[in-house]
Amino acid sequence: MGRPIQFVMLAALAAAPLLAATPAEAQRRGRDPVFRAANPQIERDGDFEVEFRQENLDRRAVVDIRLSAEVRAVFRCATRSGTVTGGQGDRRIVRKRVTERQAFRANPSGRLIGSIDLDAPEVGNFCPRGRVPVLVRVTYDDVVLRDATNGVSARLPGRYSERIANRFNPFAVFDRRDDNGRPGDRFRLD
Repeated sequence: MGRPIQFVMLAALAAAPLLAATPAEAQRRGRDPVFRAANPQIERDGDFEVEFRQENLDRRAVVDIRLSAEVRAVFRCATRSGTVTGGQGDRRIVRKRVTERQAFRANPSGRLIGSIDLDAPEVGNFCPRGRVPVLVRVTYDDVVLRDATNGVSARLPGRYSERIANRFNPFAVFDRRDDNGRPGDRFRLD
């Protein structure tokens, strides 16, 4: 065998692993999965949603995504007309750690785009007769988005808090006290 043929065969053997992989796989080689974006928001009903994007995954890999946060929900008693009462017995605060998990499938290029929700906590009926409990404020803190399959996580900085209008009067709620005990104010749904 001549020298040029040996050189071509050696070059072909060396390049075979690179040629067998798709361009996206060759580009990802040696890179770990990573979250590239996370867009958090509190929905009208008090649930917390995070839209996210993850890259550098294996093609069509199934990934177990978990979202967790410390939640503080303030409930007040409301009349049927939508007025939130202001007595101390008419207020409950629920604090707990909530977690949600969901499986997602990466696309053929190893990218995953999805969203995952945390439900606002619920409270039993603690209100006097003729009134119902209403979520008026919810706060999510220490929010962590985690890829349990690959051991990758992203901590979302900050505290996410929102006042929630009640379901009996969707246009306005009068809260005589905010969650710190100061006089409340009127607020509207956007």
